[in-house]
Amino acid sequence: MLSRKELVAIILMLAALLSVLNAAFFANTLPVYVSYEQLLQQVVCVGTAYLCLLYALSTWMYHSNFSRTRQHMRYALLLTLLLLIVANLVGAIAHMKLLSFSQFKESTDISGLFSPFDVACKSVSLALSILTTMLLLIVMMAVFVTIIRKHKKRSLQMHKRAAARKSQKQELKQKP
Repeated sequence: MLSRKELVAIILMLAALLSVLNAAFFANTLPVYVSYEQLLQQVVCVGTAYLCLLYALSTWMYHSNFSRTRQHMRYALLLTLLLLIVANLVGAIAHMKLLSFSQFKESTDISGLFSPFDVACKSVSLALSILTTMLLLIVMMAVFVTIIRKHKKRSLQMHKRAAARKSQKQELKQKP
């Protein structure tokens, strides 16, 4: 049975694989010098893949015996996931909106510019971006739930320790 941490790592690896696939094949319909929007989408996809792999592999490559350090890593992962979700949404919207050439459709027939495969690639690229964003949202929710659980557990332990110290002080006062 996989732990929650390993399940999150596998989902992050899947998101990385989808991002690389998106950047390499489906978000590559025009030459780079023609469309900076496409370049933005590819950079976001590759950056997402890199960070997802980094955090996914850290599950097996890095371990800390200190709970505070692990909690800080969860905070960093949560912030990184939030940044990746926003970047993926911006990249996908820019890629699809600005590559639709809506301002040229009124005056020019652009059906000859793109092959049916290119048009299909744009749709697949959007779908992969949305799927990657959904996977990142799932991971973010899992990490957020873990952070809240650990925070509640830690505060409960702090209350127990404070109560134990208080009872020790009362016992010491009663002994003399």
